Amino acid sequence: MPFKNLLEIDIRAFFFNSETDYLPYYKNFSFTVNNDTKLVDVLKLIKEKNSDFSYPDEDLLFRVNQLIVTGEEKVSDIVKELGSELTIDPALAYRSDNGLILNNSDFLHQYRTLFSGHNTSKEDLEYYLTLYPVHYASETFNYNHEYIGDAILLLAHKMIIEDGSEYKDEILATINDEFNGIRCCEYENNIFQGEDHGAKINELKAMLNLKERESITDKISELTLVKKNHDLDDTLEGTNIALYLGDKNSNKIKEKVKKEAKANNINFIDFSMSTKKAGQSLLGSYNELAYKKSGKILLDALDNGADTLICSKDTDVNFFQSVISNCEREHGRDIELKIISLTTFRTHINKVTQEA
Repeated sequence: MPFKNLLEIDIRAFFFNSETDYLPYYKNFSFTVNNDTKLVDVLKLIKEKNSDFSYPDEDLLFRVNQLIVTGEEKVSDIVKELGSELTIDPALAYRSDNGLILNNSDFLHQYRTLFSGHNTSKEDLEYYLTLYPVHYASETFNYNHEYIGDAILLLAHKMIIEDGSEYKDEILATINDEFNGIRCCEYENNIFQGEDHGAKINELKAMLNLKERESITDKISELTLVKKNHDLDDTLEGTNIALYLGDKNSNKIKEKVKKEAKANNINFIDFSMSTKKAGQSLLGSYNELAYKKSGKILLDALDNGADTLICSKDTDVNFFQSVISNCEREHGRDIELKIISLTTFRTHINKVTQEA
């Protein structure tokens, strides 16, 4: 068939020029491309359509549907995993000078500030340079622009574990800044088909035994903030539900819940942060950041129209219910959202079916 090797893609591309624009904006494009077309070729097509679109000639790194990519990935691989509707953003939007062109001075600045001249070798620097995508994939940058970056943590792991550095204590102290260090990190693998480094970062955390004393504000909150009622007193029929998964590997669960909702005249709401971690591992070591993350996820579900948030894991139900009042304080907004487990949801719809 003549069209067998062709793909139709819809692109939503990021535009911004720091010299002329006050805020970034997006423009839409549609292309038909070959299966072997690379992402960099798609950027060239956008540039041909609109000369204001910009991307770097070297060190090309950007995001497609929030995952870090280079220009060498094939469009067919991207579409297979992410679908044909693609949003193109800079690796870090707040560091964009012009389109996908970044002010990337922070990458080497972190190394020079924290490690250069402090018992590092040429090999250490060479290894760090390979972590350029890991640095800009760091989830924590969305919440703390001063964070040291996941790449620094992986360099520390290499020096301590793989190289057996005699300066272990000094290295751990270097990455353990109270506000911008490892205690900020709740690692997520945001690189398209990238290696997962979570185990290495968790190993560093275990060495530091990170804990945080309960703040005065938290103590006051426990005494004064009103507890939410999350019991299902009424039917869910005609209401809007959303599903929190907490990871990227649960699409089968999502599709099943969608079908169950439809069969019971319940509206299923998609929201973009449904697979993101919510600060669960930060609670007890950096509570403020945990509330920022969990609150952002709850508000994303709420602002997309959800009345009830269903969690696929019972532990996430307990987490969200315990922090929701703190999230409201942190974000300065009421979060009128019932939070229930998937088991509770299914028990509810089965009961309604039996009573019908």
